[in-house]
Amino acid sequence: MNTRVFIISFGTLPALQQWMNETCGTFDVLLDRDRTVYKAYKLERSRLRSRSPRTIWLYFTYWLQGRKFHDSHGDDTTQLGGDFIVDKNGILRLVYPSHDPADRPPVDDLLSALKNL
Repeated sequence: MNTRVFIISFGTLPALQQWMNETCGTFDVLLDRDRTVYKAYKLERSRLRSRSPRTIWLYFTYWLQGRKFHDSHGDDTTQLGGDFIVDKNGILRLVYPSHDPADRPPVDDLLSALKNL
């Protein structure tokens, strides 16, 4: 399968570089400081959902595991993300706007969408 993964971030360059070095530095990253892509895909911002019990629990379990927390470098922590699969013709094959920062699509859904390209 011929695919490319892009990570789109609105963060500052130092925050993005730190996150990439600590997590998955092998993907292409696009910096969208004006959130043009976020707005085009109608990704929400939510103070309530970005601090939901589910999100707090996730960060608590990270803390128990001794995992590092990423400095936001003053970025907006209320911006929610999403996962999308776009085919070579620009057609959206998977649309998954995150409900909260811990929300990601099941891996089976991602693989199924990729198989159908």
